[in-house]
Parts: sequence; structure tokens; C-alpha cells
Amino acid sequence: PLFENLRKLVTVIDDLRDVGLHQYINLPRIAVLGTQSSGKSSLLEAIVGLDFLPRGEGVVTRRPLELRLVRSPSLTAPLAEFEVTKGQKTADFRAVRDK
Repeated sequence: PLFENLRKLVTVIDDLRDVGLHQYINLPRIAVLGTQSSGKSSLLEAIVGLDFLPRGEGVVTRRPLELRLVRSPSLTAPLAEFEVTKGQKTADFRAVRDK
């Protein structure tokens, strides 16, 4: 029940952000900070439940990332969409790692 309640809360927060309420009040966010190779990307992937971030030696995920999780009953598989390519969705998470 806790997991489903959290999903419902995330959905409500996303809906509020979509209608612009974040301009008037601070909506909850998660910030992941840490030193190089300390598990920040692994933590995000564990929260999402998908393997989608790049892997490699040295600095790999060096840029800021805004990630929004949206659950849709009409979808049968997870999809990724980037702000810069709005409207273009992909289910190929190997391609997501390359972005």
C-alpha cells in the first residue's frame, strides 16, 4: 500500500506542476548529490525501477538531470521523453543512455 500511495502522491504533484502551481508554491523534489562514483545514478535507477543512465569509467553522468516519473494506465511499457525533443517518445532505454 505504501508504494501505491507514493505513486499517487507523485502523480498529484506532477499534475500540480503541469498546471503551473510550482510558480506559486514549492512542490516536493528529490535532489541527489555526492562525490564521483558514489552511487547517485544507481540510486535514481533504483527509485525509477529502470536501467536508463549511462555507464562507464570516470565521469559519465556529469550534467544536471530533471527526471519526472509519470504513470499512465494506457501504457503497457515505460517510455522516455526529453524536454528538447518534446513529443518524441522512445521505449529503447539503451538509446536513452546515449543521449
